[in-house]
Amino acid sequence: MIRWLHDLCYEQGSAAFMIFSKNLFLLCLVALLTGCAGTYRTYAEMFELAFTPATGAALPFSELTAPNPDYLYVRLGDQPRAVMGLLFIEQAQFKWTSANNIVLVTEQGRIVRSLGLPNDLLHTSNRTADPIKAKRFDNSEWTRQLDWSAGEFGYTVTSTFTEQANETLTFFGQQINAKKVIETLRYDNPTAYLRFDGAWQNIFWYDETSGKLLQSQQQLAPGTPAYEIIFISEIARQLQQSGVQIAGDAI
Repeated sequence: MIRWLHDLCYEQGSAAFMIFSKNLFLLCLVALLTGCAGTYRTYAEMFELAFTPATGAALPFSELTAPNPDYLYVRLGDQPRAVMGLLFIEQAQFKWTSANNIVLVTEQGRIVRSLGLPNDLLHTSNRTADPIKAKRFDNSEWTRQLDWSAGEFGYTVTSTFTEQANETLTFFGQQINAKKVIETLRYDNPTAYLRFDGAWQNIFWYDETSGKLLQSQQQLAPGTPAYEIIFISEIARQLQQSGVQIAGDAI
């Protein structure tokens, strides 16, 4: 239905219909994501977040520590950094939306599905065996099948993991000791497209004290730009709980 709306809007060239179809897209999205007992956001909060443009690529500390929906900073390749807000938590999946209606679905910080991208990640299998969930990395291996909307389905990807301690991240002028986890992904299937990149890496940075994921670099498919994701609301919470004094307008 969403593809039909897009095609019809393109053919007619109607600006009014484009606005209607985008709003209907969000209504359909909400209908798809609701209905689970774990959902805790109200409809009013969801629509306020979905229809209000992001306030910018950097939010003040006071807003990040207020009782607002959680936020991410997201950068795709060399593009400017954007803000995404938490729309839902359902069945241990966090569903984030941007002002231009892109949706990323994460589990323990890993992107497992997307909506609104040129080549969406449609499905990730064997998610319960992901070492990211157990936070056991050295000598770990994980195999799953991935589906992408560009026409590749059931492709096998295998990951191995290594850890590096004594990393340092800096946010709001404060240094945070972190552990870096490097995930090396291998893509062995015969492909529908000519590829020269059968392997790539994702990187995850965890707070050494709390074990919380603070930042990641994730590539959803071989040959595509990586997403830099900063879990900025979690970072603000960690700093606030540590008792560090940070000005409310700090960004």
